[in-house]
Amino acid sequence: MIFSVRRLIELIRFLLVLITCTLVSYGIITLLSERFLPANPYHEPHGNAIKVVKIIDNSDRHDMDWYYSRLQLFFMVGE
Repeated sequence: MIFSVRRLIELIRFLLVLITCTLVSYGIITLLSERFLPANPYHEPHGNAIKVVKIIDNSDRHDMDWYYSRLQLFFMVGE
């Protein structure tokens, strides 16, 4: 098998440019994500926040039947 030195140098240069461009683009994406995304998106809200989760008791059978019927409707109709 014959290797050309010129083709080997071109391959090495291509790989170096590819790796450099990959690292630069990764750095830019990381910098932009740190700049625009919040540090902790799950922090406790401040101000007039309303809790939207209602914990239900298993002892209240009527509520559970309503949730089961809504779940069945969702699976059948998709709404």
